[in-house]
Amino acid sequence: MRSPCGARGGFTLVEVLIASLILAILVVGIGSFFGHIITQSVIMDDKTQALEIARMGIEEMRSVSMDTVADGSIGPEVTDKFSKYVIVSSPFPLLSNARLVQCLVVWTGANGPDSLSLSTVF
Repeated sequence: MRSPCGARGGFTLVEVLIASLILAILVVGIGSFFGHIITQSVIMDDKTQALEIARMGIEEMRSVSMDTVADGSIGPEVTDKFSKYVIVSSPFPLLSNARLVQCLVVWTGANGPDSLSLSTVF
């Protein structure tokens, strides 16, 4: 049996436009999500690399006799986009041989300028 008035099955133009709009919103949302994930991955990679540079700076100072190191700043030592500064100070008047060693790493990453610092007492 034929449908009345020659009506055919299928979707109307409005239904197709609404479905296309919903699909476009989903695609933009998913694309934005993946873009954010990639940016966060780059930021974490930079922080991991900065942490390793700071750790190596502290380890280098561990191999030096603190009696031969004067208070002050050493650096910057530039590696790729990272600048490493080592700051040696004597903040403990009662412990004349003790030295506070700080290793500061500065870089410009995906979020702009950033820094990371490690410190220890020798």
